[in-house]
Amino acid sequence: MPFDKFVDIQTITEARRKAIQQSLRSISVDELNKIAKDHEEEFLGDPWREKFLRLIAERPDGSFYHAVLPEGFVIVYCRDEDFGLWILPGSGMGPLPEHAKRHVKEAIAISHSY
Repeated sequence: MPFDKFVDIQTITEARRKAIQQSLRSISVDELNKIAKDHEEEFLGDPWREKFLRLIAERPDGSFYHAVLPEGFVIVYCRDEDFGLWILPGSGMGPLPEHAKRHVKEAIAISHSY
């Protein structure tokens, strides 16, 4: 049956929150530039591309973070600007939704408390 594998949104959200906590790490500007280059196809014609590249250029000493979700989404986040992107390799990208930014901020706070 098609509904045998149905997972409610709360379960998905919780799994993503845990994945962010487990995979979140600081990332350098060099690594961000590599991500931008590796995912040029997802960036083509996307209005968020300029904002992402501008942030990298304007904030060389900024606090940037990277996480990976089980579905393959890559998350990049700039704490200084409270701006984040999701990238689905081979598919596309977009701005990080508010609830996802909250998960990233929570994970940053947890990692800084150790």
